[in-house]
Formats: sequence, C-alpha cells, structure tokens
Amino acid sequence: MFIALPDTDVFTPECYHDPLFSPAEGGWANKGDLIEMCTPVMPKCVPCPYRAMCIRQTRPHPSKFDGVAGGRLWLGGEVIGTVDGVDDLDLPLPGKPREICGSIAGHERHRVVGEQSCEPCRAAFDSPPQAEPETEPAQDQLILAIAA
Repeated sequence: MFIALPDTDVFTPECYHDPLFSPAEGGWANKGDLIEMCTPVMPKCVPCPYRAMCIRQTRPHPSKFDGVAGGRLWLGGEVIGTVDGVDDLDLPLPGKPREICGSIAGHERHRVVGEQSCEPCRAAFDSPPQAEPETEPAQDQLILAIAA
C-alpha cells in the first residue's frame, strides 16, 4: 500500500504495473536490448518520491535484478545507467569496507553495486588528481644534441 509522502500528492509511482521497468526474461537478448527498452521510462523516476523505497524493496544487487529501480538501470544487479536528476542519497549505505575503499576504484565499485560511497572513497573521488612530478634526466645520462 502506498501513501502520499509529505509535500506530494503521489500515491502510486508511475512504474506501478508498467512492464517496461522490469522486462521479463526472454523479452530482451542482450545489454543493448535492455538499454533500448528501459531508457525511455527512466525519466519517470526523477520526480518520484519513492526512489529510495523502490531500491530498498527491489534489492537490485542481492537479487541480480535486471530493469529500472530508483532511477537507475540495473543488469545482473549492477548499475549500468543512471538518469540525470537522481541523488545518491536514495542508495543504501555501504556495508563493511572493501580492500579497495579509499581509492577511485573503490568509489566506482560502490557506484556499480548501487550503494552510497563510504567516506574514504568519497574523499579519494573528490580530491584532485595528483600531478605526475616532472622528471629530469638522470645525472649519468648524456644529453645529445644532434646537429642537422
């Protein structure tokens, strides 16, 4: 049963009983087909007040979900697309830290499995890339100028 959230008059989400949000197995053959079928309906998620609830109820990552949930397109439980205008705060909090947490790769892994980034991964993602130090020729290298 859906109830209207504060400041809305939405009682049922637009995806309710719409098969394009969760296409039946066999209705698509590959990733491209799934993207083609689901991309047109994803903008309906932007104004929806139920995005976080949708992700919690669908549990896309553990259930290996294929389709649209919470403004994201999932394939095998991993995010393969996100509509503009949705917020990561809709996503569940991360579980225990992974070995790669605190790196750009860790931030990407959180995104792929559909969870909020942990603080170390957010810091790694938000920090500017470190510039490579300029290397000078080693003292024992000869610098040759070849005259033409």
